[in-house]
Amino acid sequence: MDVDKRIIEEGKRLIELNGFRKFTMDELAQNLRISKKTIYIHFKNKDQLISSIIDSIIANDLAEMKRIINEKDDFVEKLRAVFFIYHIRMLRKKYLHELKQFFPDDWKKLKVFSENRREFVREIYYEGVTKGVFINKLPQHLDAPKPLKDEHIADLLFFNLTAIIDQAIETELSDYDFDINTLLMYSYDLLINMFVHDKTEIDSPPR
Repeated sequence: MDVDKRIIEEGKRLIELNGFRKFTMDELAQNLRISKKTIYIHFKNKDQLISSIIDSIIANDLAEMKRIINEKDDFVEKLRAVFFIYHIRMLRKKYLHELKQFFPDDWKKLKVFSENRREFVREIYYEGVTKGVFINKLPQHLDAPKPLKDEHIADLLFFNLTAIIDQAIETELSDYDFDINTLLMYSYDLLINMFVHDKTEIDSPPR
């Protein structure tokens, strides 16, 4: 593992333990058994390191999502992979507020990373339509101010996906007895039933 990667991975571990504000470059150097000077050769300051950590989380999440999509044959399971956040464990709810308050640019990156999933949703959905898995007609609502066209059906699914992910990240879950991925998994199972031809209950397989 190269030095950049070692620093980033240890930074993730310290954030998971202490949050974004409390971990120090001294602690990081001591744990890695390298000098702070070496760290600053690779990252000019703590802010740049945190930015690189967020980039790494997003990249790893997308890579894991692609891997699972490629392994699955079932189109419902392929879409389920898009609804899961694989590396959110280190971003505990109490630390997300910290990221939002003190590192707003990195918070924005985390917020918009779901946009990278749009084309995956569209591709999987429309391939599933050709296989007879997903519906290709929307319900008719003649009294809607601007009725949606059938070609917008995948966009409607993606809108719901994005809204759920954003709400999971934004909302304090202290009043609820579940974490972010629990929310996403159950929400997916309820939502996908609106888009499949077979309206039988969608089972959630163990991961």
